Amino acid sequence: MKAAIVTGANGFIGRELIRKLIENKTERIIAIDIAFSGSEVLENPAVIKIQSDLSDMETLLRSVPVQDYDAFYHLAWRGVNGSEKADPLIQLENEKIVLRCAAAAKQMNCKKFLCAGTIAEQSVHSLTDLTSASGGMMYGAAKYCTQIMLETYCKNIQQDFVWMQFSNIYGPNNKTGNLVSYTISQLKNNQEATFGPAVQPYDFIYVDDLIEAVYRLGNSAVRYNQYFIGSGEPRLLKDYLLEIGCVFGKEELIRIGVRPDDGIKYTMDMFDTSRLAADIGEYTSMSFSEAIRYTIENY
Repeated sequence: MKAAIVTGANGFIGRELIRKLIENKTERIIAIDIAFSGSEVLENPAVIKIQSDLSDMETLLRSVPVQDYDAFYHLAWRGVNGSEKADPLIQLENEKIVLRCAAAAKQMNCKKFLCAGTIAEQSVHSLTDLTSASGGMMYGAAKYCTQIMLETYCKNIQQDFVWMQFSNIYGPNNKTGNLVSYTISQLKNNQEATFGPAVQPYDFIYVDDLIEAVYRLGNSAVRYNQYFIGSGEPRLLKDYLLEIGCVFGKEELIRIGVRPDDGIKYTMDMFDTSRLAADIGEYTSMSFSEAIRYTIENY
């Protein structure tokens, strides 16, 4: 891969992807983010930082050096955590930005547009059986709708694209408040980590493995427009949580069944990575047991 564009470049996944691109000798990396204050993006001659909220695409395009780009990785998404997660207008704006970025990729003759999705999209299949919905459901619904709109739009304008549905990500530098980082933070502070029944199947992926898959999807000829990126070894959520407690030696702080069941149902087939592995090869490096221990030791 000679040249790539990354939005959300100063975020957890963006920083790690840029590191991967540098390691693989990518000659030009356009790193785009709303702000680079306190940036942890690696300094490298190949990296060009552009500050933008992606609302003015024409101005942004004038800032991007003209050349052939192999991949446009769109990772930027406002409202992943906190109250904004449940704000439908913020989530709708995210959808517009995805489509603007896809149009920009086409305008720049970019070979492939890759967009970050989430396993939370699968929660919408439980929606009709629920009487109330959480903020997380709004976020999942927005991603689900965006995937459909993006596929329709890219096929309309003939832009090659890949929707990357990320599983729940963990690693030493992930402090986003997702399930693993929440659990680790609670146990480090000797506080209870509370959950619902946690009897549904689930999957966690180590960040280095996710980045390996993301890089390969941008650098390889693939057969499909949508891939789930997970560990390939899903299990019951409670088994993961109890193992984290065991590594800490604080199993008693893992409180399963304290919160009510949110009604969201997952099935094992939602976490199938066979299609991904068939197209990009084996991309996982460590088991959950190995990677969670490393994550906790280096958190």
